[in-house]
Amino acid sequence: MSRHYLFLLAQGMPAAGLQWPALLYTAQGEQCRTTLGALPTWLAGAAVVLVLPMEMAGCCKLDPVPGRRPTRESLAYAAEEQLAEALETLHLAFGPPDAGGYRQVVTVALEEYRHLMSMLQAQGIDPVAVHVDADLLGTEEACALWFEGRWLLGGADGTRLAVSERQAHVLSRRLAPRLWLAEPGSPGEALSDKHVASAVGRLVDGGGTAVDLRQGTMRRQRSSPPWQALGGGMLAALLLVCLAGCLRADWLQQQALLQHAENVQMFARWAPGQVPGADLAAQVQALEQRPGPPTA
Repeated sequence: MSRHYLFLLAQGMPAAGLQWPALLYTAQGEQCRTTLGALPTWLAGAAVVLVLPMEMAGCCKLDPVPGRRPTRESLAYAAEEQLAEALETLHLAFGPPDAGGYRQVVTVALEEYRHLMSMLQAQGIDPVAVHVDADLLGTEEACALWFEGRWLLGGADGTRLAVSERQAHVLSRRLAPRLWLAEPGSPGEALSDKHVASAVGRLVDGGGTAVDLRQGTMRRQRSSPPWQALGGGMLAALLLVCLAGCLRADWLQQQALLQHAENVQMFARWAPGQVPGADLAAQVQALEQRPGPPTA
């Protein structure tokens, strides 16, 4: 399935409205800059992956939780001690456990997230997945990427940050060694030790292990496939046919009972004193064959 990536840029966070600047990376590898309220109409109904800036999210590493398949509630309570806000105000998304049982946890403000999704859905866009940009750096190695005027830190060590160029110079000496990536000619090239042809392309390629925020109450409501709708229609038609058959059979039975009652009344008038049997026709024939005057 071809997917289009919609990156919401960090500079739009204070307003967080329809003028929020965005970068659209299409399935054909084309890039265009737009705003949240002026997205192309052809995105309606398309497979869109929404990418949020790290600045509006939080991230932590969750210790192993007992149980083979712990519930979302148990995972949330286990992560509560590491969160600076109340659980009721946050939307939590959990990654799968790694070899040691540890999970990546990504949080966003619940009301802000709902407002953002409603603005997209008003334009007919229902994202197939929602990620955070720093979480798209993959898990194979610790690295940093210059993207849209700041450094994204992520990778194998579990770090998920977005920092300025000045902060990056300080962190580069304090954090574990990592690969610093930047496009040629970009402001981040001075700190980088390896070039990438496209920072956006690098993020898109690393999305396989990123935590998807469409979980829990914010999961995507999938529509039924066409064949399921057709099957439902056929089942409804079959039920109507069966119901019509049952109603007709009941009506015929009632008519038969009425006819039998009328026959019994006529027999009583025709042969007074005779007790009507189960087979009135045979009883009438037997009476007609008896010797004596003909019966009216």
